[in-house]
Amino acid sequence: MNFITPAEAAWDGSAAPRATLNAPLTAPLRDATALAALARECVTSGVERRALHVRLSLVPARLREPRHQRLVREALSPLLRPTRARLYELPGGDLVALSPPPGDYLDEVRHNLARLLPEIPADTLLPVLRLPAEAARLLTLVEAALGLDHAPPVMAPPGNGLPPPGTAELDAAQRALATANLTAFLRRQGIWRLTPGDEQPQPLWTELRPHLPDIAAALLPGRDLGAAPGLARRFRQATERRMLAELAHPQEARLLGDACLPLTLGSVLEAEFLRLDSLLGPHGRARLLIPVAAPEALADPGGFALLRRFAVLRGWTLALDELEPALLRLMPAHRLDCAMLRLRFHPDMLAGDAGARGSLDSALPEDRDRVILMGADTPAAIAWGWQRGISRFMGRVLEGRSA
Repeated sequence: MNFITPAEAAWDGSAAPRATLNAPLTAPLRDATALAALARECVTSGVERRALHVRLSLVPARLREPRHQRLVREALSPLLRPTRARLYELPGGDLVALSPPPGDYLDEVRHNLARLLPEIPADTLLPVLRLPAEAARLLTLVEAALGLDHAPPVMAPPGNGLPPPGTAELDAAQRALATANLTAFLRRQGIWRLTPGDEQPQPLWTELRPHLPDIAAALLPGRDLGAAPGLARRFRQATERRMLAELAHPQEARLLGDACLPLTLGSVLEAEFLRLDSLLGPHGRARLLIPVAAPEALADPGGFALLRRFAVLRGWTLALDELEPALLRLMPAHRLDCAMLRLRFHPDMLAGDAGARGSLDSALPEDRDRVILMGADTPAAIAWGWQRGISRFMGRVLEGRSA
């Protein structure tokens, strides 16, 4: 039986649009996010749809005048009138027509459009996709329309050939840090709750961390801190302690709110954090999330166990940070006694075989509210999380975007 999915019902023009991006949406951007939501809904529910992608962005400009657009719309009309098909306009000019199966009208419309635009082969200009089987492909074209496919990958910068700092230079940099104002070097990023049907992502915490490359460039010019891992760790902890010292002023502590402070294991036990912990009081501590990197916690299980007991005693939330999928498979959640887990998304999580997907799914905690999916930079990442009951995300797709 064919039926309209919840995503389609919300986007049939009779209700206010539901945004999955935290920014004002133009009509094409609304349609793009609606299409992504529908693809995810088809995967979740198993509802079948056929999608005709009309790639007008490939058509020469001379064939995209208003009269040509009118002819394209007329060619699409047989599909839209007698069926429950929906037409979506994407940024850049492409159109996607979505229809319940068997989609006979799609073939007719595709034939008409191919005759209307013979300059480009039909297989290139007018591909047909099947949902849910080709949902990932549909999400990919939505991401491209939103401009999310051109972001540089997140990776460690290559060695720059500069020498590492010496111990004396690092000592001098740490003395300078003791009185430095880090306001311009702090980076903020939201952690959001987003579930299918939400009109807007709901803010949970704001992550606050010092941006080490910029601070190192200012205090250690001409030196490659990454070439000396031991000194880099000392420098990171010094910057964290300086940030905590600034936050531990009464006025700053009162304004901190729902904050996420990723810290090294040692920083959480230093005087600066203990002063902030005291100033926040029970109510402020209950709003605080402290992630500690998983490799660091596993390297010092005794220190992490002490920190875990301290978190319970004081009332703030401890998270195991920077969990990579391979590490989670080796250390499944039931063996990780921690309130929250921050798992990093990788595109290859969509492409693994059934065994790899199954082992990762079984390693996740039963309570999916314990998971924050980091690197949720595309609708496909959100879809992966939703399919596993995850509703807490960090990533570009949830940060404010101008239309």
